[in-house]
Amino acid sequence: MPTYARLRRLFVLQLCAAALAAGACGGGGAPANGDPGPTGGAGGGGFHPAAHPALPQVVTLGGRVLTAPKVLPIVTSGDPGLADVTAFLNELAGTATWAAVTAEYGVGPLTVLPPVTMNTPAAKTVSDSTLQSILAANTSGTNPPWGAADAQTIYLFLLPEGTIEQDSDGACCTDFDGYHLEARAGSLSVPYAVSCACPGFDGPAVTPVQERTVAISHELFESATDPLPSSDPAYVQEDDADYVWTLVTDGEVADMCEFNDDANVVPPGATYMVQRSWSNAAAARGDNPCLPSLTTAPYLNTFPALGPITASGIAAGFKTQGLAIPIGQSKTIALTLSSAAPTDNDWTVQVFDYDQAVAGASAPGLTLSLDKSSGRNGDVLHLTVAPKKADAQIGGEAFVVTSTYGKPGDPDFESQLSMGFVTN
Repeated sequence: MPTYARLRRLFVLQLCAAALAAGACGGGGAPANGDPGPTGGAGGGGFHPAAHPALPQVVTLGGRVLTAPKVLPIVTSGDPGLADVTAFLNELAGTATWAAVTAEYGVGPLTVLPPVTMNTPAAKTVSDSTLQSILAANTSGTNPPWGAADAQTIYLFLLPEGTIEQDSDGACCTDFDGYHLEARAGSLSVPYAVSCACPGFDGPAVTPVQERTVAISHELFESATDPLPSSDPAYVQEDDADYVWTLVTDGEVADMCEFNDDANVVPPGATYMVQRSWSNAAAARGDNPCLPSLTTAPYLNTFPALGPITASGIAAGFKTQGLAIPIGQSKTIALTLSSAAPTDNDWTVQVFDYDQAVAGASAPGLTLSLDKSSGRNGDVLHLTVAPKKADAQIGGEAFVVTSTYGKPGDPDFESQLSMGFVTN
């Protein structure tokens, strides 16, 4: 199930706890193409970004996107947050953010339809199957109350605070605060999204209203670029070399940016907060790939030296980039720091184990040790990786490298990620 923030909260809180000591926590390809280049100055022709692998690309599996997207808000009477949510949807449709995030994928301008109200009172818990049944009952048959089902419309269930969507996959406000899928309505499969109201889910720096608008923006960006993820998937995963990004993030465009510590922003000229989303075009240029980007700092990141490997587990036989290290052994690799332009200061580098930080395991699958924890363009750190146990689901282990520049609230604050996959 493509979801927003499933298990993300655990990772963000652990990342922030580790980063606080450095004063750097906010609210919530191909092999390397050469040795690091000159880091600037008068010699060598001026500044050169250190060489690094191509950034990931979110690839399509050939499914359609929404060329004329509409969103139908499905609300519950008495929800005190509806005025803000409605205002946010109209702001999102009327400002540059929607096009900046979605147009490069073939998505058209967004139209916001008048909200419809569910006739049933707000329940303490609701299942996904119940929501699908409500959608089908109101969009099919003779004279459907919400109009006939429309494959270009995202049916957006806005659950009020206190209503929890819960299934075997998890529950709102504990495991996630939204998701998007497809439902059958008469003869059509249509996209729908669920947004829960979960105050505090994204940390104390994000208000209850912002939590809702962040979750809604995430699901709408993904519903437009991957509206039928089960029957006709579109932009749903990464290129072969960057398979680890699909494993760690879930792979859709907003998933790719949700772990960044500066993921949530209020765009210029806007009132409401959105979650940033991945731009293939910016990534291909070597620019900050998560849009909209507000930082005044140049794009910067830290890249592990990886090589060709063959995956096992759920992708047995799949060839990607990573490390092959037997259980009980270790390997030390270079981490190259690279920025698109000079920076005034170093940035902080940390490394996290996927099993413990992202998947919530009680013990890490990897022991990770850095020789240094900061640097700037052209510097090389060294990471020692020692597998302790294989993750049976992903057929190996994974690690996440974070690069943090500046302090939260400063105009040059920036957070970026890279990743590595380990097979045994």
